[in-house]
Amino acid sequence: MSVSSEVVVALIEHGKRNYRSDRGNLPKDVGDLLYTNPFAFLVGSAFDRGMIWQNAWEIPYWIHRKGKLDAPILAAMGEPDLQHLLESLPVKPRYGCVAGARTLREAADLVMRFDAGGDASAIWDGVSPSEVQRRLEAVHGIGPGIAHMIIRILRDDWGKFNGSEHEIDIRPAVHVMRVFKRTGLTRSEDEREAVEAARRLNPRFPGELDWPAWDVGQKWCRPSRPLCGACPLTAVCPRAL
Repeated sequence: MSVSSEVVVALIEHGKRNYRSDRGNLPKDVGDLLYTNPFAFLVGSAFDRGMIWQNAWEIPYWIHRKGKLDAPILAAMGEPDLQHLLESLPVKPRYGCVAGARTLREAADLVMRFDAGGDASAIWDGVSPSEVQRRLEAVHGIGPGIAHMIIRILRDDWGKFNGSEHEIDIRPAVHVMRVFKRTGLTRSEDEREAVEAARRLNPRFPGELDWPAWDVGQKWCRPSRPLCGACPLTAVCPRAL
């Protein structure tokens, strides 16, 4: 077995043993909303860019507290009003409330396009991952990475896309790309190279490598002073040999 194959096996095993829904890492009220309200999940995910993910996922909770977390309501609001709404929250989008208002409006519009009642699950129920990705990327701020993350969570936590896992890619976040490079799965920390490596090395379900690589990168494979001795990949990682 090649080193790359050993790393892939170790990552998959780490994921199987340790993966837990992020719901448990959020305040209970926030987690309960995010994992029972598809629109809250969509909005929180859309703002998960350049900021602590727990803070991003609190944004729909605070909109809910204002009584406005409803796609028909938000779709009917103008962007100045959406901007004012975001400015009134205790947690604000990383890239500002002007850009955030556009994201919020386009997310609401996307939902309304597929369900007049505002059920966001209409975006992904009974649809292939590749089509869901295309739909999500129509929203300002949701690029391929965020779309991949949403699809992977829908599969792992919501039970969607069974049988279509081969279409689900990794989200090439900074932690994931660092782990891929250090373990030799890629030559650089390049997003496209990371996505293609996951497709090549685990074609049945490329996105299966996403969470375990992110977890290893966050906890052990740090940018400086990595904790190689404690890392679950130590036995197979070329950097540690």
